Amino acid sequence: MADLHKPLTAWRGAGMMVNIVLGAGLLTLPGLAYEMVGSSAFLVWLACAALAAPLLAVFAILGRRWPASGGLATILARGFGDAGYAVGTLLFLGAVLLGLPAIAMTGGHYMATAFGGPAAAHALGLLVAATATNMISSRLAARVNAWLAAGLVAALVVLLAAGWAVTGPTLADAVPVETELPGLGAYGAVLMMVFFAFTGWELAASLGGEFGTPRRDIPLAMAGSFAVVLALYLGLALVVNAAALGDGFEAPFAAIIGGAFGLKGTLAVSVVSVVLIFANLLGAIWAVSRMVYAAAGEGLMPAALSATVRGVPRQAIAVTGAALIAVVIANWSGVLELGTLLTLAGQNFLLLYAGAAAVLVKLARKRRESALGLFCLVLVVGVMTLRGPGGLAYPVALILAGLVLGHFRNGTGAWLTTPVGDSSATK
Repeated sequence: MADLHKPLTAWRGAGMMVNIVLGAGLLTLPGLAYEMVGSSAFLVWLACAALAAPLLAVFAILGRRWPASGGLATILARGFGDAGYAVGTLLFLGAVLLGLPAIAMTGGHYMATAFGGPAAAHALGLLVAATATNMISSRLAARVNAWLAAGLVAALVVLLAAGWAVTGPTLADAVPVETELPGLGAYGAVLMMVFFAFTGWELAASLGGEFGTPRRDIPLAMAGSFAVVLALYLGLALVVNAAALGDGFEAPFAAIIGGAFGLKGTLAVSVVSVVLIFANLLGAIWAVSRMVYAAAGEGLMPAALSATVRGVPRQAIAVTGAALIAVVIANWSGVLELGTLLTLAGQNFLLLYAGAAAVLVKLARKRRESALGLFCLVLVVGVMTLRGPGGLAYPVALILAGLVLGHFRNGTGAWLTTPVGDSSATK
């Protein structure tokens, strides 16, 4: 299998991860959380950050230990062999191939609001642009991601400053003041919703094979991106708390900024939202296409997808983009609803979290690594309990399919004789 270029440094990797993690929910979730639990929503954001931090540590430990384009699937293979690799690949692709079109559709709705036209057509345009940029050059895509990350963070800081000036939040706005707090069930629901904003680093694990110095740069990139993302999340959540909205929860910053600055303010928020979503798609398509590339090299997909052109896996990128476009078309035609896409994607990501934690427990080199993995397993089980058993048929079907593939891979029809993720494997 051909080698990929290694254009990622700690700075570029952090920019890529910021682009991947900061999704469309950033400008929506603070309002929805406030609608559900009032001013105690800020504490929910703090709780989700505390829950996400140990999971991020798991990815940093495993990512620097086994940097590979297969990402989490390669990590699961280290712990559970071919079956782990197959299950991880199917769960991951099953999540992103539904979640990313949902993000694109959200961007399409913002564009339709600002410029008119069908939302799905705008979504398709975003996907085509992000796919094309990735196909040109990995170095160009890395630079564009870094530039977008810097510009995007700057734009969000301006938005945060404007919202701060309008609402004038204080520390008192971070403390619940309701005389009658919501029930535990409401907090469980909003916790799951807000926690979705802290997914994305599992997708960034697929970037490991393109870091120049992965042992140093992967932990630095993850820590740096987490700090930037957390600061933005908490600041924006505090602004929404201080605004004490009575409506407009789905687009709280359009309501806050638009109310203060009129139509120009609303348009500015829409433009920032679209750029945010394009950056998210650009980084995510890079990461997903690398998993497709790695899976093809391991025999899970057609071998042609493991080819590269001047260090760029163009066929894997093209297939990834085509699959995302097909899901958007299915949504446009009414076959798949937006909420269904996000729900199914979220369930898969939670199961992948559990798999990564289980690998760390099994292959821990230090006692504290084992303790961290066990803690994360308990965390994921608790979150899954809050979600309930509904809708698990999709990930269960993918898990069973992965187990079947893994079984045949270990049998006489095995595709490779070298271990999954071994860089010495050739086709």
